[in-house]
Amino acid sequence: MIAVPPPGSTMRKKFQLAAALCLAVGLAPFVTPVLADDARHVVRQFGEGFDQVSVMADNARYDLDSSWAVFSGNVIVRSGEQELRADRIRFNSSTYAAQAYGRVTLVGLDGSVWSGDALNVNLKEKAGSAADISAYYKPFRIEAGRGSVEMDTYIAEDVILTTCTNAPGHFHYHISAKRLRLRPDRDLTAHGAVPSVFGVPFFYWPYVWKDLNRHYGFRFEPGYRSRWGIYLLSSYKARIYRDEADRWIDSRTSLDLRSKRGYALGERVNWYMQDYGTGWLSLYWLDDSKRPLPLGVEDPERYRIRLNHAWNISERDRILLQGLYVSDDQFMRDFFESEHVQMNQPDNYLSYTHTRRDFAAGAIARLRLNDFYEQTERLPEVWANLNQLEILETGIYYESRNALSFLRKQFDERRDPLPESYDALRADTLHRLSLPLKVGFVNLVPRAAYRGTYYSESVRRWDEEETYTVAQTNELGKVTSTTGTRTVGRSEDAGATFRNIFEIGAEVSFKAYGMWDGSDGTIWRHVIEPYANYTYVPEPDVLPEELYQFDAVDALDFEHYVRLGLRNRWQYKKGDRAHEVAMVDIYGDLLIEPEDDEDALDRICLDSEFRPVSWMRLDVDAEYSVTNSELDLAATRLLLWHERFTTALEYRYRADRSSLLSGNITWPISPEWSVNLYGRYEFKNSQVEEVGGYLQRSYDCIAFRLYGSMIPGYNRADGSAEKDDYRVSFTAWLTHFPPDRIRESDWR
Repeated sequence: MIAVPPPGSTMRKKFQLAAALCLAVGLAPFVTPVLADDARHVVRQFGEGFDQVSVMADNARYDLDSSWAVFSGNVIVRSGEQELRADRIRFNSSTYAAQAYGRVTLVGLDGSVWSGDALNVNLKEKAGSAADISAYYKPFRIEAGRGSVEMDTYIAEDVILTTCTNAPGHFHYHISAKRLRLRPDRDLTAHGAVPSVFGVPFFYWPYVWKDLNRHYGFRFEPGYRSRWGIYLLSSYKARIYRDEADRWIDSRTSLDLRSKRGYALGERVNWYMQDYGTGWLSLYWLDDSKRPLPLGVEDPERYRIRLNHAWNISERDRILLQGLYVSDDQFMRDFFESEHVQMNQPDNYLSYTHTRRDFAAGAIARLRLNDFYEQTERLPEVWANLNQLEILETGIYYESRNALSFLRKQFDERRDPLPESYDALRADTLHRLSLPLKVGFVNLVPRAAYRGTYYSESVRRWDEEETYTVAQTNELGKVTSTTGTRTVGRSEDAGATFRNIFEIGAEVSFKAYGMWDGSDGTIWRHVIEPYANYTYVPEPDVLPEELYQFDAVDALDFEHYVRLGLRNRWQYKKGDRAHEVAMVDIYGDLLIEPEDDEDALDRICLDSEFRPVSWMRLDVDAEYSVTNSELDLAATRLLLWHERFTTALEYRYRADRSSLLSGNITWPISPEWSVNLYGRYEFKNSQVEEVGGYLQRSYDCIAFRLYGSMIPGYNRADGSAEKDDYRVSFTAWLTHFPPDRIRESDWR
């Protein structure tokens, strides 16, 4: 042992200097067991590479025999991406254990932050414990009586948990729990959990688990509809299976209560099997005996079964499956409106597609499951298409479309009288040759095509005069009869047939453009492209009325016309970026051999797109019949996604059928408030089809949305009347964990 000179002596000061020099060259253990460093802003490093720890402090004191050092005054300890701050830290350079006191803050690798008065932590093992802590793990804030961490798992007791950013005691919502386990970016588990909104507790969970990457748990949507009464749509989404390859199966169990329609049960299973595709199965049932059933519906037990699956077998092969079976044809309209709008009649199919650069082939089976729908079944159809391909560098291009189908036309079995279903085997092949040419500045593309179609069954139709008798009873009770004649259409199978269709045609066009420079350096260009497309299809040897009609292939007939058009494009280039401001294509069909009741110029069409600014899009399409002197079709779509609002306005017109205007606008009035309005108006019958919208209030951690809408009453096609339907519903969600869909009714 070495004797240490008394404090204050000159010898003592020399001894301290010698000890510091010995420490610098690794000889300190032979000098003294305790060494103090009074220098300000002490900087020390321990370890090497990934294990290196750096310490900054106002003061340091070392216990060299035990590898402990005590740092005080604005202490900062850094280990990798971890940083520990405190007034005083006792640190072990061998084990990397740290004991921190006074204004303690620990910033973790994942951005987590612990703060409190005292903390024990091992920086190498990323483990520690503390009492009376405040912690932040994105996006969670935790106030707890005790807490500990081990690697990426955090445990806390007597906890208050929230994602709100305002001061404790003023959270918009929070969850109180006896014990909590948090694995950031994975899951959260709580025992004895009580959620509160604006300080008001409203539920109790003995145990709750939350996946932080998916919206598992309860969802509720309360509301009112005139046709449903007061209702509550509720569901619980749970994990069935998940593995490290991110293959998963989820379930969503629903219990829906409607005061006017009774209760409903639903189960939906979603899956993602990576190499084996993704899909979902939905089962939904309700007892609709609380009110008179819709006209045509006989059984109060109403239901829907739906299956969807998509499987990308490879980059070139894909399988699609859809099956939809319902109890009645009114069910989708009554309870699944959004699906009904997209698919007003079930479409059941299984398809396989194989694609290559020049070739594609596949098969599809499409069948009817419910006998109260009318549909053309394909049982099955196989097809093979060859895209345009040059023949031996001749400049001649060849393409082909081929399909072999067994087709069956099924009619709604409620019709009286019920038409007789028919079926046929059809083999259809189309072959086309084209020769693109450049003649000066003119593009010329002559073409020729042949289409051959075999039918295993054809039809012979004729009209017959039929005599009929009508018996009537007059006011005196005497029976009289009236006899008359009427024309009745008859038909019979005519056996197999083969139809030949030939086509010749040519398209000619050229482009001209002008360019000018804008004042801001933008280069502008206007391109005009006049074109003419001649088509001649002689009358086929088998006419459409001699064939059973399944689709557009069977309706092919004589054609002889020239399509004349002018395409305009306005474009600009600024820097390296090119942008098309507008495209307007106007064309008309000039009939070469018009019928007696047709004008030579049969129709005029417009196809246009406008993109004047980055936040605006306008599309206008129209078709005008010159023969009938009326607008047959029109569609106008305006989309705006300005930084202050987004809106969509659409007008669709079909002669003698519909003239519908619809609009939708969402406007964030402020960061806290936003409003949405939408509506549809049918000009044909001067009827408002629907008006509605929502009002949303957003806080930093939670959002509330109130929906309201009204659908005026109307008369159905079957003659029954529907009354006005008023709708109100409410939903809420955590802004850091938005649900799959905002409205619960969209997930059934």
